[in-house]
Amino acid sequence: MSAVPVVFPASHPFALVSQYPPYMVSGAAYEVTPFFNCTLGETAVVFLSLVLSSPRKSIVNLFDTRLEVQGKDNTAALLSQFFKVAVSIIDNEAFPRTWLNVNILAHRVLLKLMEPVSLLLMHNFIPDHTEADSFKSELWRDAFYMLLSLLSSEQLVIEEHSPQVRRRN
Repeated sequence: MSAVPVVFPASHPFALVSQYPPYMVSGAAYEVTPFFNCTLGETAVVFLSLVLSSPRKSIVNLFDTRLEVQGKDNTAALLSQFFKVAVSIIDNEAFPRTWLNVNILAHRVLLKLMEPVSLLLMHNFIPDHTEADSFKSELWRDAFYMLLSLLSSEQLVIEEHSPQVRRRN
């Protein structure tokens, strides 16, 4: 097993678990640091790559088609799962906080994806005042929690610094 996880290993199936590099394993740091799950990180990177390579119009069409075919309830369930996955990625459950490039990529992709999602939410999940009882407050709560987690992330502050400043901090 490699000391440093590989995003796309040559072996099949993907490596299930890998260890942190040796400099992170010294003394008490090892006990506080959880075991790294490569499969979760690789799945997150594949998800981020798919969204990054898709044009905005395709993403909008995907959500519109999903809403048309599956209906509001199933689309709301999909969006709720998306918000939970996004929060998981932001909270660094998929890869370590020290992987700056992947973290910054994740933030950019999630910001890119939130524009079509927010349009979908505004156009289809805000009911008329006559149908106020059909308002999906949990979906909106998940959406705002994910958006606030994304916008209040430390990684967005790091992105503003030049590489020289990052090394000194």
